Amino acid sequence: MKKIVSIALVLLMVLASAAIAEGTGLSITTGLPSDKPQNIMVVQLDNEPGARPQKGIASADVVYEAELYNGGYTRYTAVFNDEIPNEVEAVRSARILHVDIYSDYMGAFVHFGARVEPDSNMYDYFNANGLTVELDGNNHNPIVTYPGASALFYRDNTRKAPNNVIGKLQELYNVVDWSTVTCKSPLKFNEYPTIPAEGEDVNNFQIPYRDGYTPSFQWDAASGKYLRFYNGNPFVDGATGEQVTCDNIIVQHTEYAWYGGKSEAPCVTMYGSNSCDYFIGGKHITGYWQRDSIANNTVYFDANGNEMHFNPGHTYVEILKLEKSIEYLG
Repeated sequence: MKKIVSIALVLLMVLASAAIAEGTGLSITTGLPSDKPQNIMVVQLDNEPGARPQKGIASADVVYEAELYNGGYTRYTAVFNDEIPNEVEAVRSARILHVDIYSDYMGAFVHFGARVEPDSNMYDYFNANGLTVELDGNNHNPIVTYPGASALFYRDNTRKAPNNVIGKLQELYNVVDWSTVTCKSPLKFNEYPTIPAEGEDVNNFQIPYRDGYTPSFQWDAASGKYLRFYNGNPFVDGATGEQVTCDNIIVQHTEYAWYGGKSEAPCVTMYGSNSCDYFIGGKHITGYWQRDSIANNTVYFDANGNEMHFNPGHTYVEILKLEKSIEYLG
C-alpha cells in the first residue's frame, strides 16, 4: 500500500515540477501551477437536503462547512479561483461568520440575501469593515457596488425554493472590476505532495454536526486523495455526478454562541486562537489556528508552533464548535 502511495506522489511531483519549469505561477488557493490571475470568488452555498447535490462545488479550491442553526444544520462557503464554473447551485444567504471567512481571501463575495436583524446585520458588518466587492442576488445592501449583479441569479424550476437559486458565476466574475481587488489566502502549500513525517495514520473519520449533516472523509491511497462522503453516501457534484475529492482537511475548532439567543444567528469566534486537527496524506496532525483581526489572515500551526504547509490541491475546512468531537472510523 505504501508503495502505491509513493508512486502516486512521485508522479504528482514530476507533473508539478514540469509545469513550474515551463514558467507558470502557483495558485494561492491550491498551490498548483496556474497561469491565470488570482481573482477569487467566495460563494455561499446551501446545504439543506433540497439543495443537494450542489452544482459546481467540485470546482471549488477550498470549501468551508459551518453550523448555521443551533442544532447542527450547516452551510458551505466555497472559494473559487483556479476554475470558475459557468453556474453554481444553490446560492443562499450570508451571516457575519461568512464575512469573516470571505475576508481571509477577499475577491468577490457572492450570496443571495443576508441576515438583517439589528444585532447581527451582515450588511452593516460588511460595510463597517470597508469591504465593497459584493454580488448579492437580493441587493439589500444600502451600499451597492455592483447593482446589476442581481440579474445574474435565477431559480431552477426543477427544485423547490429556497433551495434552487442558481448563480451565473462566470458572468458574475466578468462583472467585477478586478483592478480594484487584491486577493489573498490563509493557506501555505508544500512544493510537492508530501506525507507528513509525524502524526498518526487515520484513514476514515467523520464530523458529527447532527443527523442528516454528517460529512466523512476516506483516505484513498491509490489516488493520494481523500474521498468525501455525506451521510454515508458519496458526496457528488450535482452538475457532473463526480465524487468530490480533496487533498487536505482542516477541522477548525471554535467557540459558538448565538446573537440574542436566536438559534438561526450564529456568533462564531473566528479571531483569537483555538485548536485544529489536520488530515494530510493519510496522517492526522494536531495544532492550532490563530487570527488577530479581520485585517489579518488566519494562520495554521502544528503543535510545535511551526506554520502548517498543506499539500497542493483542494482543501475542506470543517468549522466545529468546541463541544463536538471528530469521530474516528479507522
